[in-house]
Amino acid sequence: MLDDGECKIAAAKPSGSGVTDPRRPEGDIVIAKSVGQGGVNQQADVFNIQYGLDQVPPVDGGPTPPLKIDGLCGPKTIGAIRAFQQKHFGWAGCDGRIDPGKQTIAKLNEKRQRWIMPSLPLSLTTDGWLLADMLQHVPYTRSCVHAAMTKVQSAKLGGLFAGGSMALVEKHFRIGGRPNIDADLTKIYNIYSHMLSILDRPDVYCTLDTTDEGEFISTVAFARLGGFFDKSDLTGKIVFRRGAYFASGIPDFASFVFIHEMRHYVEQQGDIGHHGKGWVTDPGMQALGPEKTLFNCDTYAGFALEARNGEIQRPGWVRSTQFR
Repeated sequence: MLDDGECKIAAAKPSGSGVTDPRRPEGDIVIAKSVGQGGVNQQADVFNIQYGLDQVPPVDGGPTPPLKIDGLCGPKTIGAIRAFQQKHFGWAGCDGRIDPGKQTIAKLNEKRQRWIMPSLPLSLTTDGWLLADMLQHVPYTRSCVHAAMTKVQSAKLGGLFAGGSMALVEKHFRIGGRPNIDADLTKIYNIYSHMLSILDRPDVYCTLDTTDEGEFISTVAFARLGGFFDKSDLTGKIVFRRGAYFASGIPDFASFVFIHEMRHYVEQQGDIGHHGKGWVTDPGMQALGPEKTLFNCDTYAGFALEARNGEIQRPGWVRSTQFR
C-alpha cells in the first residue's frame, strides 16, 4: 500500500492462475462492421477497437488516459480514434471511424503492443480466484467479529474481565462520557451480530465488480448502504474490486476490508460511516467523538482486530484514505 493513499491495481490475473480471459482478442484486431463516428458500432466490434487502442502507447497515438473497455462507442472512443488517425494519417485521414479492412485498422494492428494487458471489468468466470482468495478469510473475519462481541458483552455485563474489555471499547469508541453507555454497547453488539449473518452466507452477500460500477468509489471494495436489510432488492452486495488483491494475502487486512464494508452494509440510519479513516491511533481517528465512532466503519474494523489479537501497533497496510 502507498503512503499517498493510492492503491496500485493488480494484473488481470496472477501468473499461474491457469485461466485465460476469452474477452481478450487473440491475434489481430478484427471487426465485422464499422466503429466510431457514424459507424454501426456493434458492441463486440467496439470492445475490440477499445482494447486495441489501449494497447497503443501514447507516443504512437494511443489514448491518455486509457479508454474504459465496455463496448460502448461514446465521445471518448471516437476522440481516441481521431487522435490515432491524426497521428498516422494527418487531418485528411481523420474521420473518427474505423472500417473493416481499411488503413486505420491495419495501422492499429501494426502499432499495438500485444504484451500490454488492458484493464477489463472483472469476470466471475476468469477472475473468480480473486473472490475465492477474499472468501478464504471469512473464518478469520468471523473470529474477529466473535471476539469483538465477546469484549462488548463483557463490558456490558461487568464482572472480573469487564475493566479490560471496557478499556478496549473506550480506546476505539470513546463512549465513556455518554449518557447511556449500556444502549451504546447494545448498538455495537447488534451491529457485529448482523455481520455474523453475512459471514454465514458470503456466497449470497459478496461478489466481484463485473461492470466497473465502483470505478469512482474505491479500488478495493464497496457496499450498498443498508443493503443487508433491503429484502426488496437483493442485487446490492459487498463488492470487491481489483485492489482487493493486496488484501487477499493478509488475513488482518482482508478482515479489515470485510468488517469495514459490512458496517456500511448493515447501517440502518443512513450514516455513510466515513468520519475517520485509518488506525485508531491516527490523528483523524483520535479526533472523532462518540457520536461518529458509533457509525465509523474503520472503528469497527480496528476494534475487532484488537479484540481478537490483543494490542496491535499500526499495521503497515493501513492508510488514512484506504476506503471510500
